[in-house]
Amino acid sequence: MDRSASAGIIGAAFAIGRSFQPNLLTRGSTDQAIITGTSSGIAYQIFSAADSLLAATASRLGRTDEPSATSRLVVAGASAAAGLGTAYALKWREHEPDIRAIGRLVAHGMVVTAGASALATATNRNFNAGPGRKQILAAVVVGAAAWASTQPWKSLPGSATYGNVEGATEVGGKYFFEDQAREVTPVKAAGIGVGVAAATLGLSYAESALTNALAHGASIVLGGQSQDHRALGRMTSLGIFAGAGWFAVSQVDTLLSKGGGGIEPGLMTPPSTPEVTGSPASGLPWNKQTREGARWLSMALRPETINSVMQIDNAIQPIRVYGSLEIASSDEQRAQVLLDEIDRTDALNRKAFALFSPTGSGYVNYVANETFEYLMGGDCASAAIQYSVLPSALSLTRVDEGTEQTRMVVQGIVERLLAMPETKRPRFYLFGESLGSQVSEEMFTGLGNMGLQGTGLEAALWIGTPSATKWRKQLWGTRTIAQAPEVGPGNIYLPRNLKDWNELPAAEQEKIRFLLLMNGDDPIPKFGSQLLWRKPDWLGPQRIRPLGTPIGTMWVPFTTFLMTFLDMMNALVPTPGTFAEGGHDYRMVLPSAISKTWRLPVDDARMERINKALRQRELAWELYRDWTAAEAKPGQDIDKAKEKVLANASKYVGHTVDEAELHSIVNAGLHPVLD
Repeated sequence: MDRSASAGIIGAAFAIGRSFQPNLLTRGSTDQAIITGTSSGIAYQIFSAADSLLAATASRLGRTDEPSATSRLVVAGASAAAGLGTAYALKWREHEPDIRAIGRLVAHGMVVTAGASALATATNRNFNAGPGRKQILAAVVVGAAAWASTQPWKSLPGSATYGNVEGATEVGGKYFFEDQAREVTPVKAAGIGVGVAAATLGLSYAESALTNALAHGASIVLGGQSQDHRALGRMTSLGIFAGAGWFAVSQVDTLLSKGGGGIEPGLMTPPSTPEVTGSPASGLPWNKQTREGARWLSMALRPETINSVMQIDNAIQPIRVYGSLEIASSDEQRAQVLLDEIDRTDALNRKAFALFSPTGSGYVNYVANETFEYLMGGDCASAAIQYSVLPSALSLTRVDEGTEQTRMVVQGIVERLLAMPETKRPRFYLFGESLGSQVSEEMFTGLGNMGLQGTGLEAALWIGTPSATKWRKQLWGTRTIAQAPEVGPGNIYLPRNLKDWNELPAAEQEKIRFLLLMNGDDPIPKFGSQLLWRKPDWLGPQRIRPLGTPIGTMWVPFTTFLMTFLDMMNALVPTPGTFAEGGHDYRMVLPSAISKTWRLPVDDARMERINKALRQRELAWELYRDWTAAEAKPGQDIDKAKEKVLANASKYVGHTVDEAELHSIVNAGLHPVLD
């Protein structure tokens, strides 16, 4: 193993120290192991490759095959000085151009890699030897210093910045505003440190062996000595590791696609209601519905439930139509299937019509949808079109197709509305969640507020809009994240967090018809590829960070990207039947937000009944699906699966639940009748 491995080990230690910073949400020991292990592995590759480049430069300057320690230190010092000067000239500023951010990243990279190279040189007399005791000790000191520089005793994840408020979870004397707070236990953290150190050292041997082999192969093909091609060998090995990672992700993608496309055992029977897609009246095969489509269609509210909750006696059956991913082979055909269902059910002859843009998996937010149906007394129609069966984080490549599908459907709806007498047209609403927000918002890219007016939309509500959404970026413009935004452009509002929305004066809220709601600690609006190479505005100077962003955390290339990615994975772990806020969960605020922005007023008593029914149904449907899935297990696994469902039910309600009580909860909650 060559001497550059020492620089790689030191760089990996630096990455380990920084990887323990908090981010938007809490994380558990497994999450920390992934962040620490992956960050240190990538850092090892980058720092060892950078050291090879510096050594090659020193060799060229000294005109020797093996540069001296002095020439190595001189080159490292020059690189660090150039990097420091460039970084000072390119200090971070909000809304800076990409080229400035990239230049600063390169400058910082020059400084830290030069420092690792210089430290490795100073502690290593034999340039062809791998890390010894001195280098390992240097790595430990660097790692400890990197960790201490983050001031962990002052740092807080974004979810802990709200304090002790309604919906917060207490863990270790601190309050976290998310569904489930996690912590890294000291014993596990110590184990993680030892494991990562061993893995990183093992990686150094494997990577060095691969680099040597590649360099030797290059010397055979290109001529010269192996050491002449060592930098090329390291760059190639980095590409090989990246390719292996991409292959692993693609395998996960394939595995999740199978789960997202199947209908669950308890939902195999199609709905009988003619107003719902998949019923015999629709003529569309039920086995072409995916998991999320079958869930949403099977959960259609009944008129008697609406009557009971809203204390009325004239509710009618609400319409639900869905264009599943499997129902057609092309975007155009899928959009036409949905439009045909809209025509078949006379959906546009109801008082209100809402297009729900689902998440990546095809999930339609039932809290928003059912609130809409309750407030309309059932005299409404809801439609959705699916563009993927994978979680949103793995459906990013489907955004363009999803946007095009949604545009086709909206165009078809607008054509139908224009053909109707103005007095007969329904109020037209739009709702989007997570990736569904991006899919439906991107229709208006480049059109600002005018694009909304052209669709005839009455109002729209988007929650958790992804950071990559171009339309939202255009609307935000050059505003600063340091101040709560004003309403505009037009009647659009883009709050930084729920606090901005909740504290907006009533007169200002009345102006808003198009609301892009987000939690301050929701990673979905903050995650993106840009985290790999630039510091985001939400990690700017502490004085400008809004509520919900971490305190004390520093941006680190790749590590911050990975931390925010895992935050996305942890952003929505709700307890069925218990509404909360924080992360990517908006259940608590959705009923009131729908009522206000869509101009569907309701008194406090009825809103309280709506919320009660929503919670009952959420818990009942969750338990129903789990129980029927348990009953469908092979004979020897049924009892164990049922025990797990009962254990989860007991956790959800806060006391021990037996089979009889579980069935009681399910029967009472699927179609609640309130006193």
